Amino acid sequence: MNHKINNFVFEGGGVLGIAYLGVLDYLCQKGMYSSIKNVAGTSAGAITACVSSFNLPFQDMKRIADSLDYRKIPEVGDVPELKYLPPALKREMNKIVGNIDCVYRLLNRYGWYSSNYFYQWLQQTIADQFDSTKKAPPYTFADFKNAAIHKDKRPFKDLYIMGTNLSYKISKLFSYETTPDVEVALAVRISMSIPLFFESISTTDSNITHDDVPNLFVDGGVMANYPIQLFDTGKSPNQQTVGAHFKSQIKYSKTNNLLDFIKNLNAAYMDIQQNAYNHSPQDISRTIDIDTGSISPVNFNVTPNDETYNFLYQQGIKASEQYFDSRKK
Repeated sequence: MNHKINNFVFEGGGVLGIAYLGVLDYLCQKGMYSSIKNVAGTSAGAITACVSSFNLPFQDMKRIADSLDYRKIPEVGDVPELKYLPPALKREMNKIVGNIDCVYRLLNRYGWYSSNYFYQWLQQTIADQFDSTKKAPPYTFADFKNAAIHKDKRPFKDLYIMGTNLSYKISKLFSYETTPDVEVALAVRISMSIPLFFESISTTDSNITHDDVPNLFVDGGVMANYPIQLFDTGKSPNQQTVGAHFKSQIKYSKTNNLLDFIKNLNAAYMDIQQNAYNHSPQDISRTIDIDTGSISPVNFNVTPNDETYNFLYQQGIKASEQYFDSRKK
């Protein structure tokens, strides 16, 4: 069977996205990556989609991915509004509430952690792919389409990112066609902003909102964690679309504190979409299902080549082999 793939879709899944390195490794080894024209993703899948859109050799993609320090992604950080708080008073408040900066952020920006470290990392990662003498950052979806300003004038793959507009209760698709003047790093930041876990993103930017009132954005996974149907037209599934999706073991999770509650709440609404996927044979047939065992999507205590990293990486390769071998039958 011809394994030509035009579109590839990456599901959201936090640190489970490390498994996508194994998928990309396999696709590159088998010569399938080069035929992909469009890449799409949500949350962790949005990060992978962004990096894979650069159209680089696999080792360069892996080098970029490995430069992200997962341990720094859930960033406590100091909230600017509390910078004048006397240090002694702040220490006493921290004894009472755990971390006053995080509590303030949760109450005012609706998320315990900042995503600023990740945002700055991605901005720099993207900037490294451009010739800054031709255009300075930030870089938009229109810039991703303009190979003349890329380093070596290398064309990128077309990129599609899913977010959620909480103000309107709708999914938001970020792409060259829909949001050409939106910064790509911001779109990906929105897509990975797990509700209550990471701060939400509020903006009045008319390129995103189309109105002049603040719109609140969160993780695209709230409504479209696995947008495998993005490239379908009419009633028939696009047979040149393939996606990567996680299957994890369901187990009891004790709730000891607010963060545990937030993690379990997010896992629960993801299970609703998982059930919909399980009842869609046409989506299952074009999906690489990756068994990630019992690893938590928000276990950010992972480093390149440690046990968790290597397990996920190998599971991505294994699942890809199984999927494409089954298509030969």
